[in-house]
Amino acid sequence: MSQASSIFASEPINKGRQLELDVLKGLAILFMLLVHCLEALSEWPPEPSIPVRIIEFLGSAPAAPVFMFALGVGIVYSRRSTARGLFSRGLQLLIFAYVLAFFRDFLTEYAWYLRTGDEAYIESGITYLLGVDILQFAGLTFLFFSLGAKLKFGSLHYVVAAMLSAGANLLAPYIQAESAAANALVGLFWGTSEYTWFPFFTWIIYPIAGYVFGGYLIRCSDKRRFYQACLAVGIPALVLFRLYAQLQGLAFGWYTTEYWHHDLVGNLALVAFAVSWTGIGFFLAGALPQWVTNTLIRWSRNITTMYCCHWMILTWSAVFIGEPLSLPWILVFFIVLVPISDYGTVRYLSIKERVLERFQSSRRGRPAAV
Repeated sequence: MSQASSIFASEPINKGRQLELDVLKGLAILFMLLVHCLEALSEWPPEPSIPVRIIEFLGSAPAAPVFMFALGVGIVYSRRSTARGLFSRGLQLLIFAYVLAFFRDFLTEYAWYLRTGDEAYIESGITYLLGVDILQFAGLTFLFFSLGAKLKFGSLHYVVAAMLSAGANLLAPYIQAESAAANALVGLFWGTSEYTWFPFFTWIIYPIAGYVFGGYLIRCSDKRRFYQACLAVGIPALVLFRLYAQLQGLAFGWYTTEYWHHDLVGNLALVAFAVSWTGIGFFLAGALPQWVTNTLIRWSRNITTMYCCHWMILTWSAVFIGEPLSLPWILVFFIVLVPISDYGTVRYLSIKERVLERFQSSRRGRPAAV
């Protein structure tokens, strides 16, 4: 056995939660909150200053691609990764995504209509309601892995599926439906408009890459050497793909339409970033103060709820504020939004748990514990 392969066992040995992934998912939600504040509260598009570019970068490469990469790793580690369990979770997420869009997008746009009398807000509310955001994509991802589990896919099958999706992603955007509703439906799979932010064919490579990565991580006996290798391979690959894209005039953006609908070169660059960033997360995790680590772990565990909570606070706050804010005030709002979203998430989950306990106790015919 070679020195490189000797760090991998034949069976899973590195089980349990992986601190570096919790840290990176916690950072991803922090960066998402930051860039969403910029989106919702600024004059759009914002002035391309250095601070704005930094915010846009943090809200792109270290956010959604890394989160979806970590989702793929999580499927390897989860004890609920059966075909039935993944299907149930995917369907629930897909339905909930449109419920969130109704309250976050349609109702806020309708509130703008009531405030201004401009009927264009009703049209934009419907457009946003039918948009394809990250929760829709996450739902499709779980459904995809449910099918893979049913068909007993291995890593090679998933890699082939990623390549087929990348190929379809090059051709499918040229196929448009005649109606807006049909475009919204096929927009789940490819970029039919600027409102299909997370089309399946563009983004599925990240959870697949995470799944393959997780297959090695769970069998790894020396994580330090493993992540050193990730950095040694990932960083040069990232630089190479980024330079190639720049020389060829290929755009995969930092929070632009090209970012949402990037092609295979962008996929490879952002996978290289995710692998490198995960390696950095491993070495960073051990150096962080304990309270920071605990906070990031809490955000990681509650990421879907916190994502929804911050969006509801943010979009409805924008309606009440009624006008764009300058960047300093946006940053102030962000600083306030983070702890409020965290507290609201924890309180909501605590109340939900107590309600479920009471419901389950009543079904068993016993009084609920006080």
